[in-house]
Amino acid sequence: MRTDTCSPIPRLIHQTWKTRDVPPEFQALQRSWIDRNPGFEYRFWTDEDIGRFIAEEHPALLPVFHGYADPIARIDLARYLILRRFGGVYADLDFECLRPIDGLLEGRSFVVGLEPEEHGRLAKAVERGLPRILCPSFLASVPGHPFWDHLLDRLVEARSSADVLDATGPFLLTRAHAAYEGARHGDGAAAVTVLPPELLYPVTKEDCWSGRLFDPVFWERATRRAYGVHYWEGTWFRDAAGRGAGPEATLPRQIAAVVTDGRPEGARSPLATAEGAKAEGLPLISCLMVTRGRRALLEFAIDGFARQTYPNRELVIVCDSPALPQDDPLERAVRAAGCRNVRLIRVNAAGRDGGLTLGELRNIAVDHAAGRYVCQWDDDDLYDPCRLQMQQRVLAAAGAQACLLGRWMIWWPAEDRLAVSCERDWEGSLLCEKAVMPRYPALRRGEDTPVVEQLRRSARVVRMDLPRLYTYVVHGGNTFTAAHFEEHWKATAARFSGDRCRAMLEEMGKRLPVEAYRREVMPVPAMVAARRETTLHETTRREKVLVLTPVKDAVAHLPRYLELLGRLDHDPSRLSLGFLEGDSGDGTHGWLADRLPELRQRYRRVALLRHDYGFRPEGPRWAPDVQRRRRELLARSRNRLLSGALGDEDWVLWLDADLVDYPPDLLARLLATGRDIVVPHCVLPDGRTFDLNSFRLSGEEDPRHLADGIFQPPRGVGRLYLDAFAGKGIVPLDGVGGTALLVRADLHREGLCFPPYSHRGYIETEGLAAMAKDMGVASWGLPDLRIVHANH
Repeated sequence: MRTDTCSPIPRLIHQTWKTRDVPPEFQALQRSWIDRNPGFEYRFWTDEDIGRFIAEEHPALLPVFHGYADPIARIDLARYLILRRFGGVYADLDFECLRPIDGLLEGRSFVVGLEPEEHGRLAKAVERGLPRILCPSFLASVPGHPFWDHLLDRLVEARSSADVLDATGPFLLTRAHAAYEGARHGDGAAAVTVLPPELLYPVTKEDCWSGRLFDPVFWERATRRAYGVHYWEGTWFRDAAGRGAGPEATLPRQIAAVVTDGRPEGARSPLATAEGAKAEGLPLISCLMVTRGRRALLEFAIDGFARQTYPNRELVIVCDSPALPQDDPLERAVRAAGCRNVRLIRVNAAGRDGGLTLGELRNIAVDHAAGRYVCQWDDDDLYDPCRLQMQQRVLAAAGAQACLLGRWMIWWPAEDRLAVSCERDWEGSLLCEKAVMPRYPALRRGEDTPVVEQLRRSARVVRMDLPRLYTYVVHGGNTFTAAHFEEHWKATAARFSGDRCRAMLEEMGKRLPVEAYRREVMPVPAMVAARRETTLHETTRREKVLVLTPVKDAVAHLPRYLELLGRLDHDPSRLSLGFLEGDSGDGTHGWLADRLPELRQRYRRVALLRHDYGFRPEGPRWAPDVQRRRRELLARSRNRLLSGALGDEDWVLWLDADLVDYPPDLLARLLATGRDIVVPHCVLPDGRTFDLNSFRLSGEEDPRHLADGIFQPPRGVGRLYLDAFAGKGIVPLDGVGGTALLVRADLHREGLCFPPYSHRGYIETEGLAAMAKDMGVASWGLPDLRIVHANH
């Protein structure tokens, strides 16, 4: 079988399992391929489907197929034959897709990845002299690629091999590829692209099986360039007991911990062992929550308690506000949790000026605790399901009386920032024997610091390092001020912002309700304001928006463009798209044309226009001598695109093709301003302002800076860019750029365009702002809403 190997790899994803009942631990991984590749067809194969396919398409191979002793060998053969016949992408079910895979497939006819280098040092690989190993867990090809026939010949020869790795698996694939490359002579269409480990296999088997991926710093570094992660579940050679299941399956085998003992010498006893702790049974742990009714947030804290894997626990909630006569929100939250082991204690603070202090309320909670241990459980933070289990396990193994986390996660939901804290005693993570628990001082904040200091002097304390057990949330209504948390940000062990923050939160979201929490938290201290903002967001999501993008030589940027567009939290059925391609030399028009069917399935309307201007300057596009001509043609392109694509939409969002990052609520936040013309702050990846067309004049323009009829002053001369207005919210502008420009559609209908000539000394987007000003319409900028442009 042979087809045109120059054709693109089909946008088709294949996965297999024994039946259609996919195990729960694989279902989220399965969805990742569908969700992150919306333009791909998805085809799922059961063992029955595979058997029928082999019988119908390859009856001559049935003896080989049925002759394998290992079922995984039959799956190996099936994946090769499926891709040979249909083309597309094959991915094992224990493989997670982290980003759209278009970038891996473009311009290639066959794609396979290398396993981590460490796997080449394992015993079986060393015995066979294979320092590098090709892995069949992810494969992509055009139908009928010549490598498949080459591989099948060797597969038939090796069918009697005792080890499935040699018969059908990675070792066979590696040897077959080496022979294929040695025999091939310059046929580019028949090439096999071998990707480095960091793109598909960034972690080793040991990383997965030891629980090292639970370390957030390791996970982020390992996956920074990865399109996917293979978790090496090994369902074909590791039984369920070996692999584990549930929240504790991914926890590390070993945890770094430091023990200090402040007890007098005579009071010290030998260390308890983990086995001894098990023999005694699991002691009752009383989780102590003090609240004043932050209903929306405490629901997450109560839910976090309800989902704990440690069985012998209770939650004691102390509240110093009276119950409402009907449908009290706190009591409703307790009922909703569905836990019998939750007790609510109401405290009457009548007559106390300012009420009881936080320290006094914590002491009341301790007094009501029935457990041998007490655990501080704040009402506005997020807790991993295994927090109690792991802290109690480490405490018992160390023979300690108190356990603290040495690092925890700190999250700023409203700012897309996440960090691993510095190393210290995090008082809020305290788990302690009730018998040795000091009294909290009567302080309104910082009350837990003296308690930990006293424990350090009088008890055996273990500090453990597992930061993902506790996520401290900076939501604007915390006890301490924003400046306090900025100091913590500066001192953190690792920081994640923007796209990497979102990647980390997606990973943490497998165990924590981060998205639901984020929806509740807005950058205002009062929840009533948050609800007002949510209502506004829901209103703006109903607006019909046309996204317009002129494109030229944009193939390298378009996969990311579509990925970011797909993340927008605007209803896609109310989004229309329009592209105008011109003067490209890299196949941009064809790339977009191939994706029109899938885009039209997702979005309201999609238009692809084309017009060449014959403009391909030899020098850099920012050179002053080409600015007039370049921007004139860009203005004409925008106007042509607008006239050909605008329908009944309420707004037009002009969006650059080479943006590399912006928040999912970009459009919502632009719409929420209520302004007719508004832009965000476009920066480079290093944070410097990129868009110099968005500016406010600091005086009159100097005629000496006129070049070809348009003002082109040196950077910063007479102009203030959006970085000069940090913290100002929204500011009026004299010029706007087009990297992400929102315009009310009626303005365009009334004649507002991008002048391809000098209008008062301005052209294109700057000219649009000047023309709008003549129409009595102001332009605005959002200095603190940042989007990121590629640095080229």
